[in-house]
Amino acid sequence: MAVTMSCGEALLRLLEAYDVDAVFGLPGYHSVELYRGFEENSIRQITPRHEQGSAYGAYGYAATTGKPGVCLLVSGPGLTNALTAIAEAYSNSFPMLVITTMNQTQELGMAGGRMHELRAQGDIIREVTAFTHTLLDARNLPQVLGRAFAVFSSQRPRPVCIQIPTDVLEGPAEFATEPWPQASVPAPEGATVRKIAALLCGAHSPMVVLGGGAARASAEAVRLVERLDAPVVSSCAGKGIVPEDHPLCLGFAQPFGPVQEMIGEADVVLAVGTEFAEPDRYFTDEYRIGGKLIRIDIDPEQLMAYSRPEIALLSDARLALAAILEAMEEIGTPRVATPGAERVTAMKEHFDGDLCEDAPKHKRVLEVIREVLPEDTLISADPAQMTYTALYHYPVRRAGCFQYPNGYAAMGFGLPFAIGAKLGAPDRPVVCFTGDGCFQMTVEEMAVAVEWKLTLPIIVWANGGYKVVREYMRSKGLPNVGTDIRNPDFAALSQAFGGDGVRVQSLDHLRQALAAALNAGGPTVLEIDGDAPWLM
Repeated sequence: MAVTMSCGEALLRLLEAYDVDAVFGLPGYHSVELYRGFEENSIRQITPRHEQGSAYGAYGYAATTGKPGVCLLVSGPGLTNALTAIAEAYSNSFPMLVITTMNQTQELGMAGGRMHELRAQGDIIREVTAFTHTLLDARNLPQVLGRAFAVFSSQRPRPVCIQIPTDVLEGPAEFATEPWPQASVPAPEGATVRKIAALLCGAHSPMVVLGGGAARASAEAVRLVERLDAPVVSSCAGKGIVPEDHPLCLGFAQPFGPVQEMIGEADVVLAVGTEFAEPDRYFTDEYRIGGKLIRIDIDPEQLMAYSRPEIALLSDARLALAAILEAMEEIGTPRVATPGAERVTAMKEHFDGDLCEDAPKHKRVLEVIREVLPEDTLISADPAQMTYTALYHYPVRRAGCFQYPNGYAAMGFGLPFAIGAKLGAPDRPVVCFTGDGCFQMTVEEMAVAVEWKLTLPIIVWANGGYKVVREYMRSKGLPNVGTDIRNPDFAALSQAFGGDGVRVQSLDHLRQALAAALNAGGPTVLEIDGDAPWLM
């Protein structure tokens, strides 16, 4: 029923009606009205130490709950501080609701020297959202939220921003605080499905490429590659959709030339929910797709990106693959020339998977980590050297278990994302992989992990600098400038925040310390010196 309250109070009621149970944000001068009546609802407030942590936390929360993460931001610096993390969620297709305040309506665009004033705040955030709406009339709030949740449920999931001037936020709102109906995902069109099924069944050397857009279609993807008897390769975001120990799975292997040649020589390539993104190729040149390309995606623009498709299907991945499987049953047995498992085995003998000089060290550490961690562990991985090795050398068996900032690729992702993920799924193991440079960018969020008593192992690979960039500069014949950094004692720093800290002394010590960290009552930093003799 209709109630009379402020717009801020009504917004909280609406969020609760949409099953929001946590928000991430730092209350500020312009945003305090977002918290009026907060004690009367069931929503948790998580306060990071930097607004970037607000958005990364919301992003991590979305990864483990499947619901949009929500962050409440103050105008001006609150929004611009959070922008990198919002852009990361946009690039990697995760749902996020960004609520940010603005100066009063009559002050907008007036260049009056107001606190937190931006000439056009919406122009900044619009580039990294599915849409941005400036709420000038509180009565429009239910409809705008309905539009936002329609994006989250039926389109390529991306952030949505609602900007609210302070006078509108404080003003009255008279409307029903009830959610609007959810939109359904696009379903596959029958004639196109039959064409795809016929093309796949007639293929002699098919390949399947899976991206993050197929994350909710794991069961269907496994059935399809087995039915087709086709090797499957994933993007970073697609790791684990088909278990990476499956005999048909090459895992995350697109960076390697032999695999690129294999995809290029396939007579039919089925690509589901993937961009063929540059980081998935580890910055190698775009590889040729010589055969017929079938693309399935929920984003119509993505259907025509990278390479010309023979067939393009706009659809939810799970519904599309289920329909294709049904159509293939009617056609008959596919006609592959060589069993897919043989092709995968032969291919794995042609590349060793080393992308950097320290990869053998990383592998020793990763083998121990994999022994200790449960299968359902979510790994939040910063763009650090050990992570690059883990992308292909740490096999996962479930979709969504390896989260990495693959698109925007910003350093500092690992810790705040892991905090949000653990808050979203407190009973699930969450572990952060990071490097010394990445960790120092968002280390202040350790305070949040301690505050919430989060059991969170944080594995810091310390090599004394931005070694990825250092090696790249060296490969280009450039001098080493700006890539060596001074590190603190990370174990002691963790203890200063109130967590635990360990400087790992051996592989056995790592095994014992990681097992203990999985049962600790708070976060634990496990610092690994990348030049330690025990790694040689």
